[in-house]
Amino acid sequence: MSHETAIERLLTEANESLLFDNHAVSSWDIPGFYMDAEGHRAAKLLMEKDAKTAYTTALAYKLTGTAAYANKSKDILMDWAQVNKQITGPDGPLVSAYLGVGLILAADWIKGFEGWSNHDRNTFKEWLTQVCLPEWDHIPLRNNWWSWSLYAQLALYRFMDDHISFAKEVTALKEHLDHSLSIEGFIPEEASRGKHSMWYHYFALAPVTAGAKLVLDTTGEDLFHWKSPGGKSLQHAIEQFFHYVNGHMKEWPYDEDPIYPEQLSAGTWPLDLYEAMAVVYQNPDFERFVAPYRPIKGNVNLNNGLYHSYAWVYPELQLKV
Repeated sequence: MSHETAIERLLTEANESLLFDNHAVSSWDIPGFYMDAEGHRAAKLLMEKDAKTAYTTALAYKLTGTAAYANKSKDILMDWAQVNKQITGPDGPLVSAYLGVGLILAADWIKGFEGWSNHDRNTFKEWLTQVCLPEWDHIPLRNNWWSWSLYAQLALYRFMDDHISFAKEVTALKEHLDHSLSIEGFIPEEASRGKHSMWYHYFALAPVTAGAKLVLDTTGEDLFHWKSPGGKSLQHAIEQFFHYVNGHMKEWPYDEDPIYPEQLSAGTWPLDLYEAMAVVYQNPDFERFVAPYRPIKGNVNLNNGLYHSYAWVYPELQLKV
């Protein structure tokens, strides 16, 4: 465990982010990762940089009230809102959801900042609803892609105070949990991924848990302890997955040697997920699992040192605001 606290680590990143430039482009094209990994990474890097900047500075503003942080976050949000006109490419819908939700969370944290005018906020909302939302809403897949779509839409409608649309997405999330989980607590759509099946279980659970937290905070409905009409349970899926990542990988039923971080650290999955779930469920086993690695940051992309996605980044602090 580091002697540095979570807020100290966050402020270090936020202060570094104050010096970063914006990277929005008019047409953001994201090739499919399994077709063009290099092109995919290069395109994704544009928002990876900006999501980190916007997210860390907005969260720093929310916790400290320092206007410089809010101004920097606002600049990133407005750059994308004013410059980006379309999202294209096979992986455009997914990447714009799992990175774009970081921008929405940032926007929510600086929502009351007096330096962000109503006009500019409306411009940002228009970009989200006219450019991003159609990509998310038309995702045909019902695997992790839909998990990220639902989370991004919940975050969007919460930011917009659109209670009717938010309620529709809550219903969609409950239907998704009922259809995507098995009674045994696995995710059949992700189980077929062979060596990647463990990673994709994490990658599907992270957004639905973050979405469930948005629902709990917004309406008070508790999906963490909810059982679906088909008897499926998010809690059971989280506990089932934990059994394997907590020292029982050899028992993983879908591959003999699944991909998993070589060494756990503050920036590796699934510590971000279980840091959050330790708070949600007050589970002492989750707590013991994450404690040696605190303060937990989030799942860092090993190719560039930036955050891969924005379900749980600085979960200890995220859960406090």
